[in-house]
Amino acid sequence: MTMEIGGLILNFGTLGFVVAFAYISARATEKYRKSNPPKSSLSRDGIEERLQQARVTVK
Repeated sequence: MTMEIGGLILNFGTLGFVVAFAYISARATEKYRKSNPPKSSLSRDGIEERLQQARVTVK
């Protein structure tokens, strides 16, 4: 009986940790997306963005 209770406590503790970590991760990702981060230099629009910035700097 006590082993079953201990197992339930550990399972809910682990599940609670996973849910909390997922929530925190989702909030951090949402905050990062809203901050308008620079695009990857490997993407087509990221390269165009960097080239445009370079052209403005040179002029």
